[in-house]
Amino acid sequence: MYFNKLSNDEAVYRVTGIAKLLLRLISLVILLVGIVSVLGSDSAKSLPIWVSGFFCWLGWLGVFGGYVCRMNLSSQTIQLKASNLYTVFNRVYHLKDIKGFRAMSAQAATQRYRVYMVLNDGTHVAVANPKERGVAVNVCKNMAEFTGKPYENNLPEL
Repeated sequence: MYFNKLSNDEAVYRVTGIAKLLLRLISLVILLVGIVSVLGSDSAKSLPIWVSGFFCWLGWLGVFGGYVCRMNLSSQTIQLKASNLYTVFNRVYHLKDIKGFRAMSAQAATQRYRVYMVLNDGTHVAVANPKERGVAVNVCKNMAEFTGKPYENNLPEL
């Protein structure tokens, strides 16, 4: 995923085009394997139905899933949208409600770093989950500089 400034008023944080294409192709193959195994599940040597369902679910997420963070300075909003053939969530935050951005270590095993948007009431909203420390700091700086908000690097020194 990368931060891309589209114009002086608009920027997005989303998956690169080639990564999205490759993910969808691989996920389509996984989805088709799942569908074929469900359709052929009446034989004695077929996969258990939960394995077939898992393949279908995993393929579905990869083919139709997506996340984007849109920043619009003309409307003074930041939109976080996740979809999966339908909208999972669509949250809009006004810039006046945002105190700044913070890069922190994640507590999850799969994601090492997170970039949070800190609201005026102290709430942290995750906007990015980079795997590398430098990418997390750069994304945090870019988002803060674009919106004119301060940023904080709470990552431990290496």
